Amino acid sequence: MPNDLEPRANDANPYDRAQVAQLLAGADAAVNLFAYLREGLARDADCGLLTALVYDFDDMTSCRVFSEDRAAYPVGNFKALVPGPYFERVVKPRQHWASVDLAGVAELFFDWEKIRDLGYESSLNIPAVVNDTLIGTVNLLAVRGTYQPAKVEAALRWQPIINLCFLLLNQPAGRAASFHADVTDLPKGKVETLRSV
Repeated sequence: MPNDLEPRANDANPYDRAQVAQLLAGADAAVNLFAYLREGLARDADCGLLTALVYDFDDMTSCRVFSEDRAAYPVGNFKALVPGPYFERVVKPRQHWASVDLAGVAELFFDWEKIRDLGYESSLNIPAVVNDTLIGTVNLLAVRGTYQPAKVEAALRWQPIINLCFLLLNQPAGRAASFHADVTDLPKGKVETLRSV
């Protein structure tokens, strides 16, 4: 694998790698990287309202972990994952979904009237998929006509940052983690004290 950390002339990444590295190294990395993502999606994808969900497939539930309008879409609102348009088009296939008008929004969301009343008629849902598992989605609302192919492409350029945000939010305990594919549970033994030399 080449060591190519410098941006290339045709590099279409909208994010600053050095800033991302700095945010990852700092305190509250998940919160700060997500704030950076929000700024980028507002700028590049004309996002008017953003929410984020995480998924628990053992319990078949979703939970809202972020909302720019907490009165309309409260955080921590657990929902059962049931078959329906959103599940079939976004969750199950783990694919993004875009609509450009109220008919498309109504096709996907049972609360389309609330979305309309908030002033939005276009939506884009982007899943975070890691290790072949959907771990979250960012859900963008905007005015009618926003999520045409060019805007969708601009938003999808943020996919690596979206995935990183959800990974940070869901990172496993350090004692259980390993970079070896065949080590899924580290043995629990005596805790050794390291001595300086």
